[in-house]
Amino acid sequence: MNAAKKSRRFPYGLVIFVLLLALLYATNPSEQQFTSFLQEKIQEQAEGDETITGDLKRILSGPAASLAGMGTVRKNYYLCSTYDLELPGEEHLYLGILDHFIKVK
Repeated sequence: MNAAKKSRRFPYGLVIFVLLLALLYATNPSEQQFTSFLQEKIQEQAEGDETITGDLKRILSGPAASLAGMGTVRKNYYLCSTYDLELPGEEHLYLGILDHFIKVK
């Protein structure tokens, strides 16, 4: 009788796992989101800088982010993505997951 009860149990673990996979798939950020993320980062760096340099950074943050986005290599793993950004003398690696970006390297 114990075995019969166990076979009728609803597979909650499987349902939670499938929902987690669906959530990761639905929130895998796109290249456009990464470009917006870069633009926000550039603008954050210019915050509080009231010099001409700060003004130029704020004005040029959009085009600069677009150019950096063009030089980015995205690897799509469907549940998450990696973004390899190569700047002169620097290399940055970001993990895109759940609509967020985490700097890995």
